[in-house]
Amino acid sequence: MLEWPLMPIRLVAIDLDGTLLNSRSEISPANQQALAAATDRGVQVAVVTGRRSHSAQKYVRQIACPVTLISSNGALITLPTGEVIHRDFLPRAVARRVLEASREYRSYVAVLFDVPGRGQIVMQHGAVSEGPLGWYLAQSADCLELTRDLESVLATDPIQVLFGGPPAVVEPIERLLRTSSAASEVHLSWTKYLKRNVSLLDVMNHGCSKGTALAIWARHCGIDPSEVMAIGDNHNDLEMLRFAGRAVLMGNSSPGLEGEGFSMTLSNDQDGVARAIESYVLQ
Repeated sequence: MLEWPLMPIRLVAIDLDGTLLNSRSEISPANQQALAAATDRGVQVAVVTGRRSHSAQKYVRQIACPVTLISSNGALITLPTGEVIHRDFLPRAVARRVLEASREYRSYVAVLFDVPGRGQIVMQHGAVSEGPLGWYLAQSADCLELTRDLESVLATDPIQVLFGGPPAVVEPIERLLRTSSAASEVHLSWTKYLKRNVSLLDVMNHGCSKGTALAIWARHCGIDPSEVMAIGDNHNDLEMLRFAGRAVLMGNSSPGLEGEGFSMTLSNDQDGVARAIESYVLQ
């Protein structure tokens, strides 16, 4: 029986936290060099992250080659020129129903908007520091706004609604939302950092995911899924890993992803992205 060779990789899609970034939130010289070598061969690079575009851009600007940014778990696709070619936000009427259904978890929820400066992240007075409030105060205080009532800020469609905190606290929210009136209109995506006792539940528009956005971008570029390599480490990467012809899981990946049959690389502190590019693109 004939065995057909794998198609050459024309697009590399890379998660950010836990993948391209090491544990010090740095892009290593080895990863930089591998990305430069790939682009020298005509390979396109996309960073595909759960971070907001404004948060991810500071890392994208450090990469010495053109990078397409797919941010907020697929809600935005931004070209290297800064042009946004795709938006998939959560309709505000749906966001309102999500907030109503999860009112008992109001101290662990943030609503994220695509606006500059303060108001990108909105939380309600009474939010607790073990939830998103603590992270955003430490890293994005200039973008955070507190309000008396979250529903009152839904004058425009948010990017998403985000729940976060200790797994034992926030994991029951998934079942609550899957039985709510908004269930058929949202996509739920988990990011789990169990060693840090933190889980994030992103509530996106129905059908919005890293995989959907990556498929849109690949189709826009005339690239077949068999010519795409995706590298990730967490549950919110699953859709894009399943889309790609070559799916690579980081050595530091979140428990529970090993059974998917993905290729494996080294950890983010061992230049796992560089190793994957060297193995599956440059060779």
